[in-house]
Amino acid sequence: MHILFLIVGVLLLGSCKNDRKSTTKNEESSKIEESIVEKEFLVGSWKDTSKSALHFTIFKNGTARSDNMKTLLYKNWKVKGNQITFTIESLGNGTSSIDTVTYIIEKLTKDKLILRKGTYLSEYTKK
Repeated sequence: MHILFLIVGVLLLGSCKNDRKSTTKNEESSKIEESIVEKEFLVGSWKDTSKSALHFTIFKNGTARSDNMKTLLYKNWKVKGNQITFTIESLGNGTSSIDTVTYIIEKLTKDKLILRKGTYLSEYTKK
């Protein structure tokens, strides 16, 4: 009878120990996902190096601004993992629409930003 209690006790302790490990792994993976991008590097004015020259500024408080576009206005931004999502207002002939656009951050340094949407890459340098 004592052996039965001992076996049951060991099994219960083993299952509790495994649960704690999986919880710790989940917590660690969510911390990694949140910290992939150095958000401080994103803050500032970015110059589009393509012919489009679609420059914008990202502010620390989560807002964004179009620097030279009167019909495509950046409103705000957020980062999750290696993705950045912008809320953008598009102004047309008497109409406007608000949309969200998500890019993969391919590269981010204090001076350079490369964003990918599908197969299209956009390169920016910090002003």
